[in-house]
Amino acid sequence: MPSFLYFKASQRFKNMKIFNSFRFFLAIFLLIFSASCVETVVGGSFATAAVATREKSLKNTRYDIQIYTTLSADFVQNGLKNFGNSIDVTVNEGRVLLTGIARDVQKAKLASDLAWKVIGVKEVIDEIQVRDGEGMHISDYTSAAYDYFITGKIEGRLFISKKVSTFNYKITTVSGTVYMIGVAQNESELETAINIISKMRGVKKVVSHVILVNDRRRNG
Repeated sequence: MPSFLYFKASQRFKNMKIFNSFRFFLAIFLLIFSASCVETVVGGSFATAAVATREKSLKNTRYDIQIYTTLSADFVQNGLKNFGNSIDVTVNEGRVLLTGIARDVQKAKLASDLAWKVIGVKEVIDEIQVRDGEGMHISDYTSAAYDYFITGKIEGRLFISKKVSTFNYKITTVSGTVYMIGVAQNESELETAINIISKMRGVKKVVSHVILVNDRRRNG
């Protein structure tokens, strides 16, 4: 092989290695700092208690983390997480909930298509709010900050409730609309959780995609 071709091939290989490394570390960064993250399991008695009270196995948790990290990297690479589009991913037992804001219909469709391509995904729930043709405003940033605040308050309130197994639910908020996904032990627990959330200040609407512990989709 001519030397200049060998040099170009070597350089291309190095660039691919750099890109793959960047994608890996970016996914890890998003996993740690994203507010719409799938639950993670850490060592210690707190994690043991969490596992004991939730309707989810460690194996499912590991698969969910893999789905989340893959999608997070894919979304950044395809312009679905930037200053114009902010599409978030929440994963529970292979069920993927897409929330956030897209600036056109095609971006929202791309997010759904990418989610279905990931190994282990059983269901994709599209709750993306499409704001076609709208530009970014200062109010978008203040609204996002307030949404994070609402989500934090909800998680805290559910945590102290004796009638709700907090670790069975994932909560995300977009423009005051609260989205729920997870597994409820029974109808009564789910109704209690929805009732707590709907009465909290700043919550405009509650959308539940929570299933019951005996739902067939859990074994799909």
